[in-house]
Amino acid sequence: MTLALGLHLLQSTIFALIVGLLALCLQRRGAATRHMMWLIAVAKFVLPMTLLSLLGSSLAELLPSNHISARVPVVLSRWITSQAISEPSNPTNIGGADLPILIWLLGCAVMFIVWLPQLWASLCPLDSPEGQQDSFLRLKQRIGLRRKVKLLFSDSVVEPVLAGFRKPAVMIPTGLSGSLSSAELESVILHELAHAKRRDNWTAAFAHAVTCIFWFYPLMWWIEKRLHRERELACDEMVVRYGASSEDYVAGILKVCRFHLSGDVAGISGFCGSNLKNRMEAIMSFSTERPHLRAPRALLGSLVAAVALVPLLVGFLAASNSYGQAAKEGNQRTNRPRVENPITCLQASVAYPEGTVIQEADLPEQMCARVLMPPDPKNPEAPPTYGAQWIRTSKAIRERSLIVVHLTASPAPSPFSCSPKPPTQENLCTCGDGADFSHGALVNSAKGPLQLRCDHGNWVQTATPNIERK
Repeated sequence: MTLALGLHLLQSTIFALIVGLLALCLQRRGAATRHMMWLIAVAKFVLPMTLLSLLGSSLAELLPSNHISARVPVVLSRWITSQAISEPSNPTNIGGADLPILIWLLGCAVMFIVWLPQLWASLCPLDSPEGQQDSFLRLKQRIGLRRKVKLLFSDSVVEPVLAGFRKPAVMIPTGLSGSLSSAELESVILHELAHAKRRDNWTAAFAHAVTCIFWFYPLMWWIEKRLHRERELACDEMVVRYGASSEDYVAGILKVCRFHLSGDVAGISGFCGSNLKNRMEAIMSFSTERPHLRAPRALLGSLVAAVALVPLLVGFLAASNSYGQAAKEGNQRTNRPRVENPITCLQASVAYPEGTVIQEADLPEQMCARVLMPPDPKNPEAPPTYGAQWIRTSKAIRERSLIVVHLTASPAPSPFSCSPKPPTQENLCTCGDGADFSHGALVNSAKGPLQLRCDHGNWVQTATPNIERK
């Protein structure tokens, strides 16, 4: 498990580095674009490629994918679907491979125990009176927020925050409204409404939960700080874009931070956060006349596909190709002769195994062979069947045969001078003395110098062949 976790962190780190380079190239884009990109990078840490690949393999079992023939590059398939195999550890050995996993889980528990009570306390203000609802509704309409959000003035908060998930509320410290002008207070409230419109409480809580899981990895803490910075910048851009004066907004931020400067709680969108100097410069340089560059959908879609769809598709195609190859091999095995069932050919009621070569007096040599039987016209889709048959041999076949039988001619009446008789078994020819012969067997006719050949249970007269006698 330790090696599997290391492989997952390596894949997630490489993806985060790619996102970082793209975010660096998109500095002129809006902060909302970069925030979304970093959020996708966080999601990659909770979506292992191996797990998604296994999910795709499970889908391949459920869906009719036998006809899919797309090939997956070997390197990509191994990188995504490979699972680290750890050596079995001894549970009684405290210094074994399970110790790092135990420390990791204990650290996760401590992180959640510290964070969740703070989040709960921040979401449950007591005796918070409502106020200024008319102007608050006007600000909601200006920013285009349709969700139900309340405005509360409370003594339990020390800075403006947006608290709550299902029923969020903008909470303003009771003594702060007297320190701000009406324009400054509106810009502060617009900032929190921007958080509500972007659902930043949800994304912030998600990012911090992932950080609690990977508490030992410094890169996760750094990514969470980048998310916080881009989140605040994105809200600042929305405040100025929806009509707030940059000067009033900057003045409001400075007065709020002077009123009280405290740490933020993940999942609660505060006001005084990130680097204030950089925020002031970004707000003053933001122009409402400059066109707002939205997130490039193709880029964000490619990142989402790299995180979720590509591993899922690779697992699906790899499993489909495996099932298809197995089915193909199964069909090939079905079409092959069933060599596990030996066959024998009859000559004068004597059974000879497959591969036996016999020569009776001066007659041509014959070999017992397995041949494909004619298809059944009543059941054309039935699998092919094979039967025994005597066939003429060549010198090469004669030399490769393991069993060679020489039969000498007996004085008349020869036991092999055949008087045809109705067959006693299917596909066997019978002589008057009760001897049975397989298809293709050659015998002398008791009525003349002709030969008889067994043809699927019927004797057929043939002229004596002109062959070189041995």
